[in-house]
Amino acid sequence: MFSSRDLAEASGLGAARSVAGKAALIGGLVLLMVLVMLAPFGARTKQVSSACPPNGPGNANDPVPTGQLRVTQIAYAKIIDSVAVARGLPGQATLVALMTALQESQLQNLSYGDRDSVGLFQQRPSTGWGTVAQLMDPAYAANAFFGGAQPPSPPGLVDINNWYSMPFTVAAQAVQRSAFPDAYARHEDTARSIAEQAGIDLNRTGDPYAGRSGSHAVPSGVSPSGAAIANQCGGGLVDGRPIAGNWPPEKQNVPDPTGTGGMVTPRTAAWVAKARSALPNLSITCWDAHLWNPTSDHPKGKACDVMVGADSRKSATARTKGDQIANWTLQTAATTGVRYVIWYGKIWSARTGVWRVYNGGGIYNPNDVTGGHYDHVHVSMY
Repeated sequence: MFSSRDLAEASGLGAARSVAGKAALIGGLVLLMVLVMLAPFGARTKQVSSACPPNGPGNANDPVPTGQLRVTQIAYAKIIDSVAVARGLPGQATLVALMTALQESQLQNLSYGDRDSVGLFQQRPSTGWGTVAQLMDPAYAANAFFGGAQPPSPPGLVDINNWYSMPFTVAAQAVQRSAFPDAYARHEDTARSIAEQAGIDLNRTGDPYAGRSGSHAVPSGVSPSGAAIANQCGGGLVDGRPIAGNWPPEKQNVPDPTGTGGMVTPRTAAWVAKARSALPNLSITCWDAHLWNPTSDHPKGKACDVMVGADSRKSATARTKGDQIANWTLQTAATTGVRYVIWYGKIWSARTGVWRVYNGGGIYNPNDVTGGHYDHVHVSMY
């Protein structure tokens, strides 16, 4: 079981030098430990699960918690990452673990769950993950999730071949084997936010198979923003950088310049004007009711689709045109307020600055020409 020293170090208490500083941190630690002890009795499984419904990836992130809940999440995130760092795993492993724990327990060390599931990752003693006492120890639970040659026996992350090149939700599901395999994807932004607050380096390189027995090919320097993911982009797509700024909300009060008859935000209309000026012969459509996807930015007047004229998987001309549109959009995003871009089976976010595999958001078939965005570039604005 984790100790008060574990939580003290995870919360930063060990770094305090002054008496006043230690007193303030001790007060916060006491509140944290009370919260951790009371958390299992303050909710039941249905209540916890209702905060993160498994309704498909990418639709929404959990509301940002404040106060002691976020303090608790940060403390546990530090413990999980300390295990990954000690093992020499890349930051990408920590990210997958945080996304998993957010879905399974809201990153809380629960003493209850579905059937006999307990702990941060809701691991089950009856399926070989360990005893209840072991699984209630966050460090043990994290080691079990990461897997390797040491017990327990269920395969962990490092036991999954090529997990580092999979979409994060697929890697998590390969370990968890959940009834809702796509649910982990919706927690990526929350996990990144917690990691940032915890001072965790998700770009850290490492051995993705650290702790695994037997021979295996070890790629060099795997990290979520490194070659393992960048190479998936292919073609002429370029990596960007995190550029998310302060873009205040806007009302839909401008007629759609693409002639749909709908209304868009001034930011969207300005992007259309700049795109038409910079790129030749664009076929753009912005506002659309999108009745099949109520979470879409199109009916909000904050998204546009730029058609490339053909299936870019079969047309080099269409691929080149789409790459040109996508790259220009990334290069100008800091001044236009672009939030994310989807093109050629990949999605780029201004918040992370990197391309990653697009999973369809629980709405579209990513293998379809339109669902995978092989015939158009989607651009969403803040």
